[in-house]
Amino acid sequence: MSEINIVEHTKKDLSNSLLVVAFPTVGLVSSIAGYYIIKTLNLKEIGVIVSDVFSPTTVVYNGRPSAPVRIYAGKKECGPKNECDQIAVIISEFLPPFESIKPLSDTILDWAKEKKCRYVIGLEGTHADKNDKDEPSEVVAVISTDALQTTLEEHDILQSTEGMITGVSGVMLYSAALRNQDVMCLLSQAQADFPDSRAAAFLVEKLDRMLPGIKIDSKPLFNEATKIEKQIRKHIKQSKPTAPPVIPPIPTDMYG
Repeated sequence: MSEINIVEHTKKDLSNSLLVVAFPTVGLVSSIAGYYIIKTLNLKEIGVIVSDVFSPTTVVYNGRPSAPVRIYAGKKECGPKNECDQIAVIISEFLPPFESIKPLSDTILDWAKEKKCRYVIGLEGTHADKNDKDEPSEVVAVISTDALQTTLEEHDILQSTEGMITGVSGVMLYSAALRNQDVMCLLSQAQADFPDSRAAAFLVEKLDRMLPGIKIDSKPLFNEATKIEKQIRKHIKQSKPTAPPVIPPIPTDMYG
């Protein structure tokens, strides 16, 4: 197994920040939400996660080449009560190879602890009923420690008690539980057969509540949905000649 390393271009103080992790999932909701947060808050790339087993692809963003897995962050925003908020985002258009998910998850958790992040939030999509396209998307959370229970109550987030979460978010959750490290996974019901910007907007809405010092307006996401979805589809299409499928078929019973 090749090593997985985090390379920081810019050393940034991320103490007490929220670290959002967005790898492709059902309806591409994590990718759409991640892109939107980066663009809306004008976050800057501060580093990358590299490994020989990752997709052999260069991602071009804002005219500059970068690695498939990137780290973005912004400055701290402090309110009148001296309470400061900050957000960092780890994002990728590609699912990591199966054998790399555990070491990748551990690398992210180690880095989050080293940077003294408040907690890690994984963004995920769950399969929605195809007949409920016009119904509001329910967002629920799974947490790794009892300490985060208060956070859910403060921000009016429902806690899921049963189900199954795959991929990076799922592995981070159980690894964090073993470490007693605070990790939360937010899950939004999404349509699996197309990029679901509406479901992504509900994730952004929940994140906005957790960051009172930072305003992330989810409303424009509905207006920009088509543009964002086209950009993601373009990245996926361009990756096909040199990489395995970005999003392999996901079982419809992935999450109960």
